[in-house]
Amino acid sequence: MRITAEQAGKFHCPRWEELPKLMLYMDQVILVLEETLALFVEEKEHVVTSTMINNYVKQKVIEPPVQKKYGREQLAQLMIVCLLKKVLSISEIASLMELMQRQLSPQEAYDSFCSALENALAKAFAQEQREVPPIASGDPILVAQSAALAALMGKLVVEDCLATQATAQPLAAKSAAAGKQAPQKAGAQAAKRQGGAEAQRAKP
Repeated sequence: MRITAEQAGKFHCPRWEELPKLMLYMDQVILVLEETLALFVEEKEHVVTSTMINNYVKQKVIEPPVQKKYGREQLAQLMIVCLLKKVLSISEIASLMELMQRQLSPQEAYDSFCSALENALAKAFAQEQREVPPIASGDPILVAQSAALAALMGKLVVEDCLATQATAQPLAAKSAAAGKQAPQKAGAQAAKRQGGAEAQRAKP
């Protein structure tokens, strides 16, 4: 996975008011999540599956659907779960979201998370610092949220470095092989020329 500075700088996590206002079926929810969070997963990796969503509902991490449809609150919860599951257990994510919503409304909690996510991403990959609306100075919830996002960025940076190294190694090996073959080829040509010269001298 590679995240460029341009991608990090341009990433926008849709705020509460930007999420679909209509209730969505499972496949529509998955489509929104795949399109929004594609930057954070490998090319052939799925952001989430229907089985995962059903498990999150069973574990009471997200609210259950209403007549098989999901609203803004469930979609916002899934955005957070899909991102933080890389670095936190599902139970830890559920506890963090519960703490956030104990002090803030679902909309305030989600919008705050989006702002913090964009800032952490820009800082990690684009060396930018954006203004993040504070919940409250030194608030444990803000500290926990920031720490979780810092852990996520750390993991993404490691994955990016490994992807860069994996790409560089075949190129370096190919270059080294080409460099090794060049002297061998030159030596063979020189030997051929020397052999031809000796043959000429040997003629009567």
